[in-house]
Amino acid sequence: MPALTKEEIRERYRTVNVYIIGSRTAFFDAVPERKMRNIVAITLFGDGVTTRTMDIEKLKEDGTYEMLYDKINLAAPEKVQLPIEGRNPEHPIIVLEGGTRLYGGYVTGTTVAATCEYWDNDI
Repeated sequence: MPALTKEEIRERYRTVNVYIIGSRTAFFDAVPERKMRNIVAITLFGDGVTTRTMDIEKLKEDGTYEMLYDKINLAAPEKVQLPIEGRNPEHPIIVLEGGTRLYGGYVTGTTVAATCEYWDNDI
């Protein structure tokens, strides 16, 4: 399939907001088969109370987890954006295949708000 134009990427661009609760919370359901989900940016928001360490993982189709970003330091009053240098829809930071999922998690603390920006592409 030919590469998408900037306009086509803009038309497909989506944002999902989730609350990460505990060691693993899915950002969305599994990516549909015959699709690629291009993750452009993930933003984690501190809760103003607890500093914690966050992880971002991929659940593969075989049921195993692959660590994508580990030990992200999230200070209580701050937010952390991945990638640090800023988003570029044409250069995703993570590409998920059909049947996979993206998870966020932490070991201790309370709920963390997170935003994931992405666009899907047909295979």
